[in-house]
Amino acid sequence: MSFLESLGFIQYPIWIVLILMLVQIVRATVELVRPGVPAAGLRIHSILILGALAACLGVLGSLVGVWLAAEAISQAGEVSPSLLWSGIQVTLGSSIVGFLILGLASVAWLALQYASGRRDPGASP
Repeated sequence: MSFLESLGFIQYPIWIVLILMLVQIVRATVELVRPGVPAAGLRIHSILILGALAACLGVLGSLVGVWLAAEAISQAGEVSPSLLWSGIQVTLGSSIVGFLILGLASVAWLALQYASGRRDPGASP
């Protein structure tokens, strides 16, 4: 089982959230680079919200993975190492991706918050 297969059906909403977050990062960065355009604080904060949503989707995927792994193990009767490892992959895969997206969102949010504060010295961070 590949890593992408281990994400299961929860991977599609996670990829959508990642794409939306990357679009917001690009748009917020472009707004900070263009002179005369006010920084969009709401757009910067939506990056962090999308990251938190990805982490929640990752946890949901982990719960589904635990349920699927427990069901497969109970049907198999005995546990082989490959079945056990497959269950671990399904359980952890989506959480890893979700929290990686949250980490990316947090770093982008901090950088954009700092950049918007440096651009307009009168604005509060």
